[in-house]
Amino acid sequence: MSTTQSPGATTPQAEPLRRRPPNAIPVLPAWKERVIRGIAVVTLAYWTYYIIWRWGWTLNPDALWFSIPLALAETWGLITAFVMIHSVWRIRNRQPVPAPEGMTVDVYITCYDEPLEVIRRTAIGARAIRYPHKTYILDDGERDEVLSMAQELGLGYIRRTTHEHAKAGNLNNALRHTDGDFILQLDADHVPLPHILDRVLGFFIEDPKLAFVQTPQDFYNTDAFTYNVDEHSRRIWEEQRLFFGVIQAGKDSLNCTFFCGCSAVIRRAALDSIGGFSTQTITEDIETSLVLHAGGWNSAFYGESLVYGLAAHNAVAFHTQHLRWGQGGMQVLKRFNPLTYPGLSLSQRISYFGSLTAYVGGLQKLVYYAAPLVFFFTGVLPIKALNAEFLARFLPFLFLSFLLSEAWSRGRSNTWISERYHMVKFWTYTRAVFSFFSNREQKFKVTPKGPGHVPFRTYSPQVVLMGLTVLGVVWATLAYEMGWIGYSGAAGWKSAAFLSNLFWAAINFAVAASVVRISMQARQHRADHRFRDRFPVTLALAGSGGRIRTRIALAEDLNPGGMAIRTPQPLAEGTEMRLTLPLSTDTVTVTGRVLYSEPVQPRGGRRRRRREEKAAAGEPVQAYRAGIAFGELPMNVRDQIELHCTQHAVPLEQSQYSIAAPGFLERTMDWVRNARRERRRPVRMPATVTVGRKRGNTRVAFLEEISAGGARLIMDEPVAPHTIVHFEVPGTRVRGTGRVVFARAIETPIGLRFAVGVQRGREVRLPGLPAAPEQAGAWPGRGDAAGMKAARA
Repeated sequence: MSTTQSPGATTPQAEPLRRRPPNAIPVLPAWKERVIRGIAVVTLAYWTYYIIWRWGWTLNPDALWFSIPLALAETWGLITAFVMIHSVWRIRNRQPVPAPEGMTVDVYITCYDEPLEVIRRTAIGARAIRYPHKTYILDDGERDEVLSMAQELGLGYIRRTTHEHAKAGNLNNALRHTDGDFILQLDADHVPLPHILDRVLGFFIEDPKLAFVQTPQDFYNTDAFTYNVDEHSRRIWEEQRLFFGVIQAGKDSLNCTFFCGCSAVIRRAALDSIGGFSTQTITEDIETSLVLHAGGWNSAFYGESLVYGLAAHNAVAFHTQHLRWGQGGMQVLKRFNPLTYPGLSLSQRISYFGSLTAYVGGLQKLVYYAAPLVFFFTGVLPIKALNAEFLARFLPFLFLSFLLSEAWSRGRSNTWISERYHMVKFWTYTRAVFSFFSNREQKFKVTPKGPGHVPFRTYSPQVVLMGLTVLGVVWATLAYEMGWIGYSGAAGWKSAAFLSNLFWAAINFAVAASVVRISMQARQHRADHRFRDRFPVTLALAGSGGRIRTRIALAEDLNPGGMAIRTPQPLAEGTEMRLTLPLSTDTVTVTGRVLYSEPVQPRGGRRRRRREEKAAAGEPVQAYRAGIAFGELPMNVRDQIELHCTQHAVPLEQSQYSIAAPGFLERTMDWVRNARRERRRPVRMPATVTVGRKRGNTRVAFLEEISAGGARLIMDEPVAPHTIVHFEVPGTRVRGTGRVVFARAIETPIGLRFAVGVQRGREVRLPGLPAAPEQAGAWPGRGDAAGMKAARA
């Protein structure tokens, strides 16, 4: 067991420099919230009128077998819209309350068969939590290597010989062997930040009936199946952003937030009052929170990201996870029907009903996707007639539905992304709903970790939909021309019936095709995740005659097994080197060997690259990416790398992106705001920076981008505004001199970096000058004094 801080952990500097903590909850001005509610009222009112009109005046009596299911699907949409607006009418954004001293906390890390390096990463992160606590690894896999690791790290270890009730049983077994008044529950692949307890524990003092505080589940593998990252607009979106950013915050305003199985602190007394974690279904989290709410306990949601885990890395993991949630939701609905379960408030009944029946949306989407196919193959319209009277009501309904979806999500989603993930999940959710009618016992399936093949069955529903769409269009053309089917009210491809169904079928085909494309990507190719982080590193290479040459390079990603670096010249495969890594935890030295070195291909089209080069008044920088495999590392160095990655690199990366998914207006504003960025040339290379007029004051930085008028550097130390700086990328023609116009702090829990903006004056010599002399093919770097002198000449 451990209550100590991580080796080398540092407290962030200078309070005025700190950024606002990353918060999943959107904070909008009051007038925008009023506009959102106004849109909701108008849309729900019109939607109600539309549904009444659909049932009373548009059903096709000759095709009730499909006309009624389509009307039911639209009606279900209205019901879920009412439930959703009830949940997010107001969203609550709690501010942290200081944690008092003397509270006893147990940190539980549940594991079963996860890779040892994944468990260790979480374990050292939990050990580094600053508030005094005890950490326990709850090993349901009975592995001796996990026991040895726990002993080495000084952590508690609990295993059980029976495995009933899966994860809930594992947690309940730990409750019998520990005595902390509060429990922080972590999955094996979710690493906490060191200040998590400092942020959360104070809420329990404010409310003695508070059972748990849930925090967002954020993720560090941004190359996962659930992520959409736009490097150009600096936006990052994840499939659960909407849930943790808006829905949970809205539920919090109604005392309806539910426990999500991880990243939450729970009061032991609340668990004791209901007999521990509930074990009657495979989703112990929502089941436990429902029972706690029914017992009169309160809940809270705090929106700061305090835990980073592994998202579903590919489509297989995604569907395994969502099928388990869906089947568990159906179990909870059968055994703990929230509409009748005693003790819940009206708002809690509505909220739990909405969450547990969300999986019915799979059937709803199935009906929508089938509608144009039914018309093409049978000639049947599910409405009496597709005429002006129908369109005059349907088009406003469609527009208002789109407007409401964009409004209530408050920037955490957009229509295209939402529809794509509805398409991903529709068959998995349909399978989950059918399990409601099954009496077969559902088994808890652990979400797979690590790389793996994506089988065809994972995306076969979308392929089938695409195939049926093409076949349906061909069949309808032939059947109409040959007179095999009498299409009701249709005059072939000149009719509104044909064209409107073709329009919807084409949209479904496009969305399904995008799902197939992203599903086929393996996403994760390594056994262990590489963390993205860009910072200068020093390389010491053996030259001719035994001379050691020192160069600088730029780290691009990192884990204890190796890293990728960017250099201005290629490195020979097999080259041995010594690397000095200035981590946020400590500066460490490791040995490594080059596995590969390849040119970095510029992103974007040829026209865009030419425009950037012309605006930057220089030639493109040919960079090379090299893969480095580390030699055997001491355990303390491995742990320092892990802590740097999870508690510094991940928050740093995510703090530089907007987590909002852009709507149409936001995309337009991005285009306007990024007009200047379009004229900049990305460099992303290590640079030497001379601060002031004295040449001896040289630092190493990361040159992010450059233009004829300025540059942006990422540095470990701030530079005062108006200071003259000279920067250059050794071994290239990129260099410049200018004045610092800003130095903005980028803070993480264990480190601080600075974005430094440089304005270049007219007298400055722009890129395009002849390259500085180099020695024997080496590019100058820190420690290579002759090379540095030549570069500055």
